[in-house]
Amino acid sequence: MESNRNQESIMNHSPYVFEGSSFEIGRQHALMVVEKYEQARQTLENSPYWQRLKKPWPWKILQKLQGYYLITLLQKQLDRVRPASDYLNGMLSVPEMKPSIYYFLLLSEVLGADRTRVVQGCCGVGCKSGESRLLGKNFDYQYPLAPYQGAIVRQEKSQFRYVAFSPVLMPFGGQFCVNEHGLAVSYNYAYYRKGNHPGGLPASYLVHDLCRSCQSAEEAVLRAKQRNYPIGNGASLAVVDSQDFYVVEVVGEKTGVVHSKSGLLNTNHFISDELAPFNFPDSTRFSLQIPELEQLPILESSYERLRKLRNRADRIHSLETLQATLGESTDKNGMNNIFQTGPFWGTISSYIFNVAEMTVYEFKDIRNGQATVYDLKTLLSSSSLICSQK
Repeated sequence: MESNRNQESIMNHSPYVFEGSSFEIGRQHALMVVEKYEQARQTLENSPYWQRLKKPWPWKILQKLQGYYLITLLQKQLDRVRPASDYLNGMLSVPEMKPSIYYFLLLSEVLGADRTRVVQGCCGVGCKSGESRLLGKNFDYQYPLAPYQGAIVRQEKSQFRYVAFSPVLMPFGGQFCVNEHGLAVSYNYAYYRKGNHPGGLPASYLVHDLCRSCQSAEEAVLRAKQRNYPIGNGASLAVVDSQDFYVVEVVGEKTGVVHSKSGLLNTNHFISDELAPFNFPDSTRFSLQIPELEQLPILESSYERLRKLRNRADRIHSLETLQATLGESTDKNGMNNIFQTGPFWGTISSYIFNVAEMTVYEFKDIRNGQATVYDLKTLLSSSSLICSQK
């Protein structure tokens, strides 16, 4: 793999660095959000994708009522979770942080599955390679803010330092995070049968909570089980360190755990005994009810996507085979051509974390073999505050 990979120096990719109290980090994040959000909104509204998905006014009213209901539930939870409350208050302290942007950040993650009605095909694959453990993730996202990728180093006072690889505009931790102790946590949406939303914090807050608070995968699993807040969307977390692989599944106040010493697979389908009953029937396909999309692979059932990955599991035993598996699982299909939206659909990026080496390989298109290599020891020792306060 070394011979065909174009490795770019970590020093050419300066991270954003957020440091201080929860309030101060929230403020630092908001200063960047207000600029990036406006850029993303204009790009989205000018795209054919936006025009195709416009809804009639009764639907918009119902959507606003649902959003108000969820914000009310979320506010009650924030009263019990001081770090999250302080963080969000820090965001609101920035004058340019309009209520519409704030509500979008909080609700887009919780409502993502309902609003798109499409299986967002993120998948995680973990394996042993010699004495090391590897964790790979495809980041598949139909989300207008997803193109703004970046490495964000975070350290709250008296907490562990970690780096998040995620959309810059995603609240809290993100989708793929590694802390200074070599604990890695990533998460995928998991789609589940439900009536009303359970209400609660976005799953990205749980990722943030585990990385800033825990030294090992075992400790992170225990903290997830004992958390004092519900999660407002279904999520499947991959939790990995130098000793163990875990899949931790959450929705509301429920938690399911699958443990392995040899590897893991997690997609958008619950696999734990505790949460498997919440899956849709295996044959369920999700659709925007737009004819051009009906045959695209991303619309297959979540069970079918998991089954295909399981069929490849016995081939995954090295960095090269893990990269190949993620490459076979990417969603680089016809959606971009149909909607002419470029980065809004499909696999935005892919990541592989080598626990023993403390390195992360970032692929913008994992099929072509080119990667940016992040030395996490260097990244986590960075002290320059890129996103300064005003």
